Amino acid sequence: LAAIIKDSALCGLGQTAPNPVLSTLRYFRDEYEAHIYDKRCPAAVCSALFKSPCQHACPIEMDVPSYMALVRAGRIEDAYKVMKRTNPFPGVCGRVCPQFCAEKCRRGQLDEPMAIAWIKRYIADNAKRFKVESAPVTRKEKIAVIGAGPAGLTAAQDLALRGYKVTVFEELPHAGGMMRYAIPEYRMPRDIVEKEVADIEALGVEIKTNTRVGRDISYEQIRKDYDGVVLAIGAHKSWKLDIEGENLKGVWGAVEFLREVNLGKKVSIGTKVAIVGGGNSAIDAARTAVRLGAKDVTILYRRERKDMPAWENEIQAAEQEGVKIEYLVAPVKLIGKKGKVTGVECQRMKLGEFDRSGRRKPVPIKGSEFVLSIDTIVPAISQNADTSFLTETSGVNMDKWGGIKVTNRAKTRTTSDDVYIAGDVASGPATVVEAISMGHQAASDVDSHIREKNGEPPYKEPPREPIDIPFEVDEEVIETPKAEMPELKLSERVCSFKEVEQGYSKKTAYKEACRCLRCDAEI
Repeated sequence: LAAIIKDSALCGLGQTAPNPVLSTLRYFRDEYEAHIYDKRCPAAVCSALFKSPCQHACPIEMDVPSYMALVRAGRIEDAYKVMKRTNPFPGVCGRVCPQFCAEKCRRGQLDEPMAIAWIKRYIADNAKRFKVESAPVTRKEKIAVIGAGPAGLTAAQDLALRGYKVTVFEELPHAGGMMRYAIPEYRMPRDIVEKEVADIEALGVEIKTNTRVGRDISYEQIRKDYDGVVLAIGAHKSWKLDIEGENLKGVWGAVEFLREVNLGKKVSIGTKVAIVGGGNSAIDAARTAVRLGAKDVTILYRRERKDMPAWENEIQAAEQEGVKIEYLVAPVKLIGKKGKVTGVECQRMKLGEFDRSGRRKPVPIKGSEFVLSIDTIVPAISQNADTSFLTETSGVNMDKWGGIKVTNRAKTRTTSDDVYIAGDVASGPATVVEAISMGHQAASDVDSHIREKNGEPPYKEPPREPIDIPFEVDEEVIETPKAEMPELKLSERVCSFKEVEQGYSKKTAYKEACRCLRCDAEI
C-alpha cells in the first residue's frame, strides 16, 4: 500500500510520506513479522505483548518471575514444576544458558541483572523431582525423530504428550547430543543430562542409541515405517580452515576433539596446542586441552577481544587457567614433519571496513608472518550438519548454501511432505535453549500438519496443574549486586574435569531471588 501511494501520489507529501514505512520494512522486516505473526516484540518494549521483559526475551518464554517468587517463598518443588512446563532441560540450561532474559532484566537498570540461570540451576539441582508418568498413546500415527539432542528430545517429548508413539534414532552411545558430547564435563556433568533425558524416556519415548541413519537403518525405511519425521541431527561436522597442511596428524576439528574426550577416549595432544576461533567451542577446546595436560595453550583469533562471540566469563576463566589469546592473528599454513603437524604459520591482521556481521573485517598485514611451534591444532571456527544420509530421492531439497531448504516461516518444514527439521541443522550452531524452542515448534508443526490432513481441529493443551504464585516485593529497593557463583579452586580445576561452578546455597538463592522486581505484576 505504501509503495502504491508513493508511486501514484501527485504531490510531494504523498510521494514522501510512505518513506518511513518502506524504509523500516526494508531494514527491519523481521521486527514487523514478529509483531504481526508471532505477537512478539524482540526488543521487549511493546508491553502489551508480554508479561515481563525477561520472560518475553527467553526463546521458550520461561516464567522467570513466577519461579523467582516461589524460590523466595521456599517452594522450590513448585518452582521446578513451573520451569518444566516449557523447559525439559532446566538443569542443563541452568549451566549453559546465554541468558537472553538477563539482557532485558529491569534490575540491570538499577545495579546488575538477576542471576536467572543460576537460580534455575539451584532449583533443578535441589528440588525433589516429581515422578513422570507414561503418556498414553492415543493416536495411530507414529513419529520418528532423528537425533537425540535438545531439539530432537524436546520434539519427542511434546509429540508423546500429544498422544503419538515416538521413536528417536541416535548415532552415539548416549542421548543428549551436543549437551553431552560437545560441552565439557567441567561445565556439564553427565548425570545432569542423563536425569533429564530419563524424564523424556519415562513418557514412553523410545530412544535407539548406536543407530546411525544411513548405516544401521536406511532413511527410506524410516519414511516407510513412520507417518512423520523430525530431522534434529545437529551440526557435528567442524569447518576446515581451508589452508595447506590440514591433512596432517594432530589437526582436530573442535566438535570431533570435544566428542572424543567426552566419549572417554584417550586423546594425545602433546604439550603445545593452538586453538583457532573466538567462540565458546574454542574456549571449551582450550580449557579441555589444559585439563589433558597441555602446558602451552594459545587461542588464535583474527579480530579483537570485544569481537569474540564467546561469553566473557568463559574467556576470563580460560585466562585464569593459563590459556593465552593472540588477537588479530590468523593461520595461513600448517607445517609438518613425517606426516605430523609441528607448527602453524600465522599472519598479523588489522581491522578494515565493517562487514555484514557488523564487525570490522580483518585485513592481512604484509610481511607480518611468524611461526608458532605446536603439537596439536584445533580449528573451532564453526560447524555444519552431516546430511549424507539424505539422497536425491529423499525429497528433502538443499538450499544454495548446502543446508536443508525450508518452506514455512517457522523454518521447520522441508520440501518433503511430513518431514520437519529442528535445532542446529535448521538454524546453524546455536544455544541449547534455542534448540529447545525449535523442538517445540517442530512438534507443533508436525501435529498441526497431521491434524489438518485428517480434517481434525487443532490440538488443545490440557489444563495445567494450578500453582499459586505468591507476590512479595521489598517496599524499599536497595542497590544490591548479583550474588557471585562459588567456584572450584584453580589448582583443582586445571587437573580434573570436576564441575567448576559449584552452585548456589539455599541462603544465596533466597537472597538473589529477593532482588527480583516482579515486572510481571499488575497493580
